[in-house]
Amino acid sequence: MRQFTRKAAIMVLTVAVIAGCHKDDNNNGGSTKTQLLTSGSWKLTSEYFDVALDVNGDGRAENEVINVLPSCFTDNLISFKGDGTVTRDEGASKCDPSDPQLIETTNWKFSDNETKIMIGDPGYEDVGQLVELSATVLKIKLGDPGSGITLTFAH
Repeated sequence: MRQFTRKAAIMVLTVAVIAGCHKDDNNNGGSTKTQLLTSGSWKLTSEYFDVALDVNGDGRAENEVINVLPSCFTDNLISFKGDGTVTRDEGASKCDPSDPQLIETTNWKFSDNETKIMIGDPGYEDVGQLVELSATVLKIKLGDPGSGITLTFAH
């Protein structure tokens, strides 16, 4: 397998940070969407592209790319806070040992009756559609139908 390119890594990390939209689940024990979202750290478990991509340069295009990403990306943790901030942490392993443990802090908020989530600094937010949000699953759809990305996170 070819070396994971820095450009592909940046793209994947950008997509992962943007991920923050999900639909409320009927079995959430009465918790609000904010309570569910802010109840702990989320780890990426699936990154599905509607249009297949050759993310790692091996000549094969894949829709599901989580298995071709290095563990230093897939073990990252995203934490949504009740104060409207979201952080991205390197997790257990770092791609570059000199990188800081806390990768990024930015803002988040729900929109459209909590059916969408906006992540980023005011005026520069990325918007995702909430597909699923439960006590254990966060699923966000980014982009246009047929050419988007669905990110799934777990506690």
